[in-house]
Amino acid sequence: MQININELIKEVNKDYMPLKIKKEKEKKKQQDLIRRGALINVKLDEDDYKLRELETRLGLYKIIKSLFMEELTKNQKLIDYLVEKKILTLHTEIVKDKDDKEIEVQVIDQDMDFRISVIPEKFSQPIIEKLVKSHKENIGLYEKGGKTALLDKEKQELEILSEWLPKEATREDVMKWLSENYPDGITQKEMGPTIGKTVKAFERVDGKLVSECVRSIIHE
Repeated sequence: MQININELIKEVNKDYMPLKIKKEKEKKKQQDLIRRGALINVKLDEDDYKLRELETRLGLYKIIKSLFMEELTKNQKLIDYLVEKKILTLHTEIVKDKDDKEIEVQVIDQDMDFRISVIPEKFSQPIIEKLVKSHKENIGLYEKGGKTALLDKEKQELEILSEWLPKEATREDVMKWLSENYPDGITQKEMGPTIGKTVKAFERVDGKLVSECVRSIIHE
């Protein structure tokens, strides 16, 4: 799935900004009532939860946009791919180098907003996968530390990120594949190649999980 991150940010902002303004006005009224002693407890309503969800999405999308921009400035393979597919075009400009000599350089015609919108899945997916891995690690830390607010935020962001990735294979999926392809198990020497073949058998799978499953079918 190709991700047009700019469009996603626009879409969220369309709902987020009016709701934010509305809630800020309500908050001022509530603060005034509290000062006058006319209001004691402020309860969260449906709009509050919606605003939090939109804030989470907006923050996450901005992080992804930043990562995409970084990829487009440092990943020459990505630029070459987009040029080869005629998605981006180049023109030549004459500039001066550090020794004041004139040299030719290739400049991309399209602006950064356009470039971000056309990053193909094979380049965007690894970025999302890194974020997923980071969120899973954070969730483990926050669960141990009892940081509920941070834990909820990480889980919510992980759920959003997972929307853009193929479904991840479960332990049951991996063990089923191994039992079908290696019914008699494997030897210790076969472990490395088996792990490689198993990872390739799934569109998306955790390497650590594969390693654990493969180790479980090793026989003497």
